Amino acid sequence: MMRCWKVLLILSTGLACYFFYQSLQSQPGPGHHWSRKIGAALSADECSRVNTLLLHSTMKIFKKEAFFKMVKMLQGCPWIENPEEHKMLQRNFQTCCNASYSMIVTQENTPMGDTIHYDAENRTKNVTESLYNLFPKKSPFQKEIRRCAVVGNGGILNNSFCGNEIDRADFVFRLNLPPLNWTKDVGTKTDLVTANPSILIDKFSSLNKKKEPFITKVKEYGSSMILLPAFSFLMNTEVSFRALHTIKDFDLKSRVVFFNPDYLRKLSAHWKSTGLKFYRMSSGLMMVSVAAEVCETLTLYGFWPFSEDLDGVWISHHYYDNALSKPGFHSMSDEFYWYLQMHAQGSLRLNLGQC
Repeated sequence: MMRCWKVLLILSTGLACYFFYQSLQSQPGPGHHWSRKIGAALSADECSRVNTLLLHSTMKIFKKEAFFKMVKMLQGCPWIENPEEHKMLQRNFQTCCNASYSMIVTQENTPMGDTIHYDAENRTKNVTESLYNLFPKKSPFQKEIRRCAVVGNGGILNNSFCGNEIDRADFVFRLNLPPLNWTKDVGTKTDLVTANPSILIDKFSSLNKKKEPFITKVKEYGSSMILLPAFSFLMNTEVSFRALHTIKDFDLKSRVVFFNPDYLRKLSAHWKSTGLKFYRMSSGLMMVSVAAEVCETLTLYGFWPFSEDLDGVWISHHYYDNALSKPGFHSMSDEFYWYLQMHAQGSLRLNLGQC
């Protein structure tokens, strides 16, 4: 009898999701229920249906219009924090990867005489005394942080007025040395910012020539950590070291730290085990994973991988330019679907509207 009830429950849930999905796929006229409801507060039943569909589906089943409708409806529902779901997410990341101890190369986790194994190439580097002295003694993430914000660079941030809300977070992660001129939308507080070495190579001539533009850029981030993947590809290593020495030589407030390739290997394996397919993880996925583990509560801003906003209006790829990512390198839309599901579970909040 118990087995029959379980079968009926699964069937009823599946049917509810199917009929709700069909309602999203339809092309209603101006007076249709959902077209009036999108963007407005939804009832508890409607929000439950959106969450159920999202959590029991994959992105592949949706046409673009239906997917945008669902996301907009989700943003019309109050976000309900679920501490238990967040704790479960933290435990998963702690078990697989342990960012609080191993995300950054430190003297504690990478002793002198050790061998560093690059995560993207079959190369190694011995930890000499001079290299060891470049590492911080311990990880800065040994204590849980209360409220965190991870700020992506998506064009969805334009006219979001989220700057003040972002700056109120206890710890702010940013990605790939973004400009902070759009203060009202993106804020200025920066505790950690990633720097893809390709930016140092392309925009700052590998720091071989004039260093003033790089120094000016770094000053925007105050006393933040600048996180570099020095041990992913060999071409990243020397330019990452030059960034560290430049900041030291000019006595800037920021400090350079290096991604631990062991951590990146484990994190990549974790995400691939969930079915996520990519050539390389994006900086956003890396930082969301770190923040989900080391922060008590987490809000994402600027994570929207599409060229139209929720109303179908064209937006730039970044809030500051329209430079597109290298095709096939990352899996941005699939990563985004994971963030949506974590939002629906209450383990983190994904903000796509105005603050």
